[in-house]
Amino acid sequence: MATVSVGLARRAAEAHAARGVGYVAAPVFGRVGVAEAGALHVLAAGEPELVDRAQPFFDVIGSRTWRLGELPEQANIAKVLGNYLIACAIQSLGEAVSVAEAAGADPGQFVELLASTLFPGPVYSGYGSMIARRTYQPAGFTTTLGRKDLHLALDAAAGQAVPLPFGELLRDVFDQAIADGRAADDWAAIAERQPR
Repeated sequence: MATVSVGLARRAAEAHAARGVGYVAAPVFGRVGVAEAGALHVLAAGEPELVDRAQPFFDVIGSRTWRLGELPEQANIAKVLGNYLIACAIQSLGEAVSVAEAAGADPGQFVELLASTLFPGPVYSGYGSMIARRTYQPAGFTTTLGRKDLHLALDAAAGQAVPLPFGELLRDVFDQAIADGRAADDWAAIAERQPR
């Protein structure tokens, strides 16, 4: 259920198969409150009969299981790329909030507008609210973990010979945020790299 590289998922599947044990990758989307409510989104991949065996457990922790294929790494690539998109959204939110605030707009109201109209959902409302309030503790997912997941996405893209130019820029943003002492803050803290 961890967020791991595609390569590690392949090696784990091979190691399990060599010992006659099945392997299902099942990372999840959802922060602590979502997990506590048993409403995670489970990204499952592996042999269908093995996913079927694990499904009762997934039903306890999640609101939906997304069956993404028969190769375990298919779940891991979806998780890594989902987290990559969250990092992209956080960065763009930080930039937009900085401009709005510099122009005299209320950052909280601006984020509420975006999350209620153009970008409904937990990413813009949750992370946008943190950015508008500049509140990054307690961390639901640290900047260090965000950087790790960004690197997983960059590695996965390189393995497919697909460039992620925005990801390369984000690498510098994460590195600078960590150098600025924000390693243990919520990864929304990368927005502080914007002049505000």
